[in-house]
Amino acid sequence: MRIAVLGANGAVGARIVDKLRGRGHEVVRVGRNPDSNDVVVDLVRSGGEAYREAVDGMDVVVNASGIEDPALAKDAGATRFVDISATPRYLETIMAAPAAGGVLTCVGLAPGLSTIMATALAADSTDGVDIGLMLGAGEPHGRGSVEWTVGLLGTTFTDYASGVRIRNLARSRVLEGPHGSRKRYVRTNFPDHLAIDVDGPHVANYLTLSSGPATLALRFAALVPSLGRPMLRKVHPRGSDEWSVLVRNRNTGRWLYTSGHNQSEATATITVAAIEAAQGRIDPVLLSCDVLDTNALHAHWGIMIRAGR
Repeated sequence: MRIAVLGANGAVGARIVDKLRGRGHEVVRVGRNPDSNDVVVDLVRSGGEAYREAVDGMDVVVNASGIEDPALAKDAGATRFVDISATPRYLETIMAAPAAGGVLTCVGLAPGLSTIMATALAADSTDGVDIGLMLGAGEPHGRGSVEWTVGLLGTTFTDYASGVRIRNLARSRVLEGPHGSRKRYVRTNFPDHLAIDVDGPHVANYLTLSSGPATLALRFAALVPSLGRPMLRKVHPRGSDEWSVLVRNRNTGRWLYTSGHNQSEATATITVAAIEAAQGRIDPVLLSCDVLDTNALHAHWGIMIRAGR
């Protein structure tokens, strides 16, 4: 496939480029820096016609730039638009009015891997599913990732099952993982529910960091955003680069669990896996759970997902 990558020099974008090229795809890097891109387009200032020309004739365009502009999806035209974003409102917008080439979303760790696991675990529509995502506190992140987290501070979202307004990153809960392990998480609005039918199981998302003190600092930042915003932008916490995804069915007690190191690498793997699995599909809107399952991830991509209760 011929694939354009926006944000091809970022933490995730560079890995997506390497994986796609390693699997034989023709990749065109699109961005504003002429020294590190194949096609120069300032996606913020120019966009429009220059962007449309850059992606014209491509099979896929991957947005790993962190720029959440619905016009990028619309202007992709007949080229499938793939976005690694985890922002619910933005994803809802591009899914509501896909261009001719269609959109493929929920292709990261959460939503993405977490969505695939939740779909596999939910037995019926009465089930409640808790998703616990742990990110590596010590892994360096690009500006876009930091600003995404900063953007959550002080915001609220509606729990679509109860209708209650919840403050992002402020409500704490301990989730039990494999073999009785326990870890404290904070409630977060990851958009896994977009992949679940409105009459399907209730999904609740939680976030923690690989460092306990870093998780406490994140919760403090959410409770006091005026102090939390500069803190998150300036302070890089200590810790490992380990990540994990825990999905637990509240009704049956069954769980699925997987982990690894370097979340940027894992996000790139899920993105490339979804792109290849979606090849030939003509659906206007696709999500990772529409084209991938836990068996495929294990067999073809080496992602081991453990199960138990």
